[in-house]
Amino acid sequence: MLLSMLAALVAGAHGHGALSTPRPRNSIDGSVAPWNGSVPDKVPFLFWCAVPDAQSGDPRGVSGANGQACFWFSNGCDISCEECDGSTGQVIHPRFIYNGTDAAPPAWGGRGIHPDPNQQSVVEPPRADGSRRLSICKQPKRNATICAPHLRTMNIDALCGSAEDVTYYAPWRFPGTAPVIDACGVAGGVYQWQGPAAAGGDYSSTVHASRGDRGSKLPRLPSVPAPSWPAGSTVEVAWSHKAWHGGGYQYRLCPVGQTLSEACFQALPLPFADNTSMLRWGGAGATAPCKRGGPYKDCVLSFAAVDVSGDAVVPRGSTWRKCPIPRAPWAWKSTGASFEPPCEESPACVDYHGPGFSGPGCGADRSSCSTGAFPCECSGWGIGDLFRMEIVDRLSLPAKLPPGDYLLGWRWDAEESTQVWSSCADVTVTAA
Repeated sequence: MLLSMLAALVAGAHGHGALSTPRPRNSIDGSVAPWNGSVPDKVPFLFWCAVPDAQSGDPRGVSGANGQACFWFSNGCDISCEECDGSTGQVIHPRFIYNGTDAAPPAWGGRGIHPDPNQQSVVEPPRADGSRRLSICKQPKRNATICAPHLRTMNIDALCGSAEDVTYYAPWRFPGTAPVIDACGVAGGVYQWQGPAAAGGDYSSTVHASRGDRGSKLPRLPSVPAPSWPAGSTVEVAWSHKAWHGGGYQYRLCPVGQTLSEACFQALPLPFADNTSMLRWGGAGATAPCKRGGPYKDCVLSFAAVDVSGDAVVPRGSTWRKCPIPRAPWAWKSTGASFEPPCEESPACVDYHGPGFSGPGCGADRSSCSTGAFPCECSGWGIGDLFRMEIVDRLSLPAKLPPGDYLLGWRWDAEESTQVWSSCADVTVTAA
């Protein structure tokens, strides 16, 4: 196991997520130790992808059944290039200052928050041309289409395309156009010939998978039956948000037997059934409405989703959905202005402004947090308690969808980094 390799790989990590319902092939390690045992109180960043699970018996309502599913992604991918480099995952590190009149900046707004004029370069290592925006390719192939502040997830007050718009080429800025190494993710996010990358770009080798393995080659889970979905029906799906990365996501289908490529998945993007999403604590089966202000346990919270479609996304005319989780209140120093969370956060969350990088209750090495010590429920940062929650959506299956076995693809295009998360799960479509 590689559980001791923490500090070097986590220092810049602020993300990771995975499909949780239905259970993806990427969760293949959920049946082996340590993920088939109890979830630690201090959940390590590497290599745990704990998820809500009503059947776990854990008082937190979580289990390790998803294995390392949130470590299947593509690293070093942005809208400027036609291929990923596998290594350039998080090299943009802007700094912001507050010069407002209040004692502290607003929890999520941008009033009084500005880029630090003394920061020489937001790109590490600095670019030779002095550019404050990172494009992995020297001659970018595309420009951002996501410019409106209400569609952005970090530094939302920056003028689109300006020097302050440092994530202009991030995957979410033109959803679906950033390349991937594999449409179902890669173990550790890197190519097989590469070593571990920063920002969580690694994987703990097991009997099932090793760093660099491709998700499209994973077998069907032997002990997890595929859900049966009638054509024309509305189905429920969910994904778990281990930690924050901004951006947005989409669900797609690819018939089993075809090459599991982006082209196949892009041919069958699934529309959302309505403009509402839910946050769910406690796993599948939790239906009680959450109380305003919490505690958020064994309950669901509905909210209006933010969607984008038309020429701004790929496939053209399909729908992508903005990730509803904003950065934590204290993270303004690294990400600038954000947006309000869908739930009502406690004063312990709203009023915390440091000095801890990952928030109260979290290790100084940024490697773990004691469950329950992290004060935020639906806003986050690099590590915390977000794994107790799922983002739930309803999808509309086309009425004329041919019966058969499919792979449901989930793709999350980040904005805070040049990374794309992917999961693939087996489903069976039956006649209407």
